This record gives sequence, structure tokens and C-alpha cells, in this order.
Amino acid sequence: MTRARGRILAGLRPVVLAMAALVALAALGASAQSGEGPPATEGDWESFFDGMDGDRALDIIDVLVDSDAIGVARDANTLLNDLEALDATEAGCGSAYTDSSGPTVPSHCAEGDACRQCYEEAVRKIDFNRFYIERARCITAANVKMANSAMAFGDSASGIHAVSGLSWQLQGKPQIEQAVGKLKQTYTRKAGQYLDGLQGALKELGQCEARHYGEEDWYQRYGWIYHNFMQAKYGSPPE
Repeated sequence: MTRARGRILAGLRPVVLAMAALVALAALGASAQSGEGPPATEGDWESFFDGMDGDRALDIIDVLVDSDAIGVARDANTLLNDLEALDATEAGCGSAYTDSSGPTVPSHCAEGDACRQCYEEAVRKIDFNRFYIERARCITAANVKMANSAMAFGDSASGIHAVSGLSWQLQGKPQIEQAVGKLKQTYTRKAGQYLDGLQGALKELGQCEARHYGEEDWYQRYGWIYHNFMQAKYGSPPE
């Protein structure tokens, strides 16, 4: 997931540079009108803007508004919020998994001692696959959300300058889309593995029920329904 995130952020580089250039040009234009030079170092920017009179400040605002930088800033803020939340979201994915949604699956083995060990081994495998498929979905969804915010920011910011817009369309956005595509492919592959593991564990439980309680069609009656519910929920990657 970290590599996918790196490719997504690398794709934003053209429009981020364009935004920085726009603010610098606006400041240069305003300072040129008064004969003052731009700040020499990054640390001087705060005092530069603090000492600016109202007219020159409005000149910079006009340039930014004309370039739709207000909308860009909103998209940038959304992206930053999603980025800041990403690590915490990933760390929490599956840590307190208590999802009880889905059809109930009755079991005689769960109620008696005759096949307790058989039942517990099958349920352990079921829980393992349920936990990790939910974790995979949660992590993928968080990264796709961040990528969608990145593309929204890139689309809005790329209109600032023709060169940056071209770079975004040819290199930036395709790189992010490719990263998202690979991420979704990875999810689909892993989800398929967990769903297969879940199906196998449900069939094992069905064998326990058949061997000890004569429930020969347990999987067809109960396990198949549960597996299909999970297939519908997790079979496709988050959008």
C-alpha cells in the first residue's frame, strides 16, 4: 500500500509546483508595483505578507481568485485531511473487527460436545478469512479515497498553467490512475484468496455437521448462502 501511495503523490508533483509558482508570481507582481523585492528566504515570507498594505494584498487575492485557486485550496484541504487520516485508518483496519452483518449460520456442533474440536477448527479458519478480507477492504478503501482526493485536487489545480495542465494530463493523472488500478487488482486477488479460504472453512463445518449430526446438505442450505453474501460484499474492490 505504501508503494501505491508513493506513486499517487508523485503524480501530483506538476500541479503542486504550479500552485507554488502561482503564489510566487502573484507576490512578485504585487511587490513590483511598489518597487519592493520578494523575500530572500523562505523564513521571510511571513514578515513579507505581514508588512503588505491592503492594495497589494488584494492584488494577490485577485490573481488567486482568477486562477480558481480558492476551489483548488478546498480540494487541497480535502486531500491533506485524507492524507493525515490515512495512517490512522490503516492502523485501525481490522483491529476491532466485530462485523456481525450477514445471514446467520446455525450449527449443532456449536451446541454440543460431540464435534466441538471439529467445529472450533472450522470457525477459526472462518474468522481468519473474515478478518483479513475486511482488513484488505478497509485499507484499500482508505487509499482509494486518498487517490480520488488527489485526482480532484490535480484536476482543479492543473488549470492554473497550461504547461502544468499538460503535464498533469500526460503524466500526473495517468500515474495515479495506474497506481489505483494496480491497488484494486491486488485487492481483487487477495479477496479471492480469502473468499476461497472462507468457502473451504464453511465446507469443513458442513462436514462436521454431516459426520456428527447427519446434516448432509448443511453447506448447500446455510454455508452457500453465507459465502455468497460475503462474495457480494467483498468480491469487488472499493470505488
